[in-house]
Amino acid sequence: METKTTCNCKGQCKNNRCACRKNRQPCSENCNCKNCQNPYNSVEVEGMHICTLDAIEVYKAATEAQLNETLELPCGCEEVAIKDLLDDYDCSECGEAYYYSFCWGEVAQDSTTWHCEICKTCRDWREWHCENCNKCTYGVTLPCEHCGADGKYAEF
Repeated sequence: METKTTCNCKGQCKNNRCACRKNRQPCSENCNCKNCQNPYNSVEVEGMHICTLDAIEVYKAATEAQLNETLELPCGCEEVAIKDLLDDYDCSECGEAYYYSFCWGEVAQDSTTWHCEICKTCRDWREWHCENCNKCTYGVTLPCEHCGADGKYAEF
């Protein structure tokens, strides 16, 4: 069972100094914050894809009509409402997993993409996060295109 984070903020939890916000969780009654502005408050974050969590402000600003908009899956098997793609969605026909990428504004195939938790952007499967220069770079078997480091990728 995952433990809930609590913060010792004296303010409004407006930045990532707040432990709850940094861990993409809402503040609770056990936190010490005052007039809390944590964007994860009043959102059911359990089960949300990391891309949705990193775009929480965009998600919260979306209207019900926008979340009910249907998009065709890249496999072409079916159309699915964006609200059903906020976590991994398995196509009922081919079984491939998809999610809605707020970064790209489209449906992404889970097996060919990933969301970098450090850069907070969706990436192609052939990219990796270089710990040396702290940037995502192309080429799983290539040195970092930014700093030349060889294979010092972040483990997720």
